[in-house]
Amino acid sequence: MTTRRWLAPLFALLLTCGSAFAFTVGTEAPDFTLTDSWGNSHTLSDYRGNVVVLMFFGHT
Repeated sequence: MTTRRWLAPLFALLLTCGSAFAFTVGTEAPDFTLTDSWGNSHTLSDYRGNVVVLMFFGHT
């Protein structure tokens, strides 16, 4: 019973926290640099004018 009492407020809190840091459509992304699997650095500004898709995944 105690778990059910805290589940709804916790769920509501998680929903509101996620939207606090959401970008709106048209917001320019901050410039950042990532390293790929081969050790090459890629900066977002290098791809200005192109569509950029970031894919994050995990493997073992």
